[in-house]
Amino acid sequence: MQLSIYTKTPDARAVSYLLAKNPNNVYERYSKNHAVRFVYHTMTDDELYATIFVTPDALSLVNDEQAYDITHYINDREFAVSTIFLSLIRSALGTALNGKPKEEYEKYVSQHFPFTFEVGPVATSMSDEDIRLLWEPLGYEVAIQGISEHKRARFLTLTNSITLQRALQQLFILIPVMDDYKHYFIDEKEQERLQRYGEGWLEGHPLRDMIYKKALRFRHLLDEAPKEKRVSLNTQRYEAIVKQVEKLPHRFVVDMGAGEGKLTEQLAQLKTIDALYAIDPSNTALLKMKKRFSETDFAVAPTIQWGSLYYEDADLRDADVFILCEVIEHINEDRLMPIMTLITDNYTPKNIIITTPNAEYNTVYELEEMRHDDHRFEWTREQFQAWCKAAAPGYDLHFEGIGEKHAVFGTPTQMCVMTRRD
Repeated sequence: MQLSIYTKTPDARAVSYLLAKNPNNVYERYSKNHAVRFVYHTMTDDELYATIFVTPDALSLVNDEQAYDITHYINDREFAVSTIFLSLIRSALGTALNGKPKEEYEKYVSQHFPFTFEVGPVATSMSDEDIRLLWEPLGYEVAIQGISEHKRARFLTLTNSITLQRALQQLFILIPVMDDYKHYFIDEKEQERLQRYGEGWLEGHPLRDMIYKKALRFRHLLDEAPKEKRVSLNTQRYEAIVKQVEKLPHRFVVDMGAGEGKLTEQLAQLKTIDALYAIDPSNTALLKMKKRFSETDFAVAPTIQWGSLYYEDADLRDADVFILCEVIEHINEDRLMPIMTLITDNYTPKNIIITTPNAEYNTVYELEEMRHDDHRFEWTREQFQAWCKAAAPGYDLHFEGIGEKHAVFGTPTQMCVMTRRD
């Protein structure tokens, strides 16, 4: 992961002050175990050539809190310029990004310099032509070098007469647009930063709408005035599940795919539960769950246990309620039926609660892709209902929506409560 900056100008040394990096020293810092380094290859009165690069810690990438399965052992995040790279170098380039050098160099913040930026490798499904359409309207000359057989990974050389601050801000917005993977969801702080970085150029970009959808994701959140804080969809989902559990016999409850234990934590407040199992295949999630539970008082102490839907566990048989909260969409569709057979025929729970995203609602979010990179599928309401009927023939089914309802597209989350026929 690297970004190189080159300029030939009589004010080259002023650019080094805009970057706030001493040419006589190698900058090296560690962020979340990843090494961030900034080095000068050339620094004279009229020429500057520098590179900022990241040496990732592969284990930290795997153990990231967004990790779900083995796909994280075989992805390209260790090598590709991505949102991970940007989040790691943001602090190192903070002075330049914010345009806040020492007072005597402030006049250079608004000065245009003849820059060449080399960035890569970028892993992208965009064509070379689409990449040019991102950068050329901003005045860049674009050279693209493919480094793999299918040219998915590419190095970009971008040349433009531009201020350093504006160029870096454009890189921080447009790299996530090109990147096939985003390691975080946009929060309010990130929204504000993206709005600030795009000021003065993004609104006039001919691909503005596409950039908003891919980089900013929820554009309407950027433009709305502050409103009364809404209850998050996660919170609504947990509350809906707990409400359903309370209606059912629930002495013995299994939370399968419990993650960090947020739902389990709420279930553990029900005094009418005798046994509560929190099961997850991720050791990282189990450690976080243990920490969360150590800081909470419960009506019933949950049993934290490693487990997977691919392996039978005798401890989980004959539960009153077996919960799969936002789990099935992380599993390949062809493996779902064997898993449901294991649950219905071997575990034989009295009730099964399943929640999953409603694909129709993605239109409301203005999403052209699935909600998370690890989702293997997202179903419409009709698809989900048909699958539930086929997957649990010995159960009566009740369907509900969770979250704010749209007149056409329904709710963002769909839930099925399956009750076994005795």
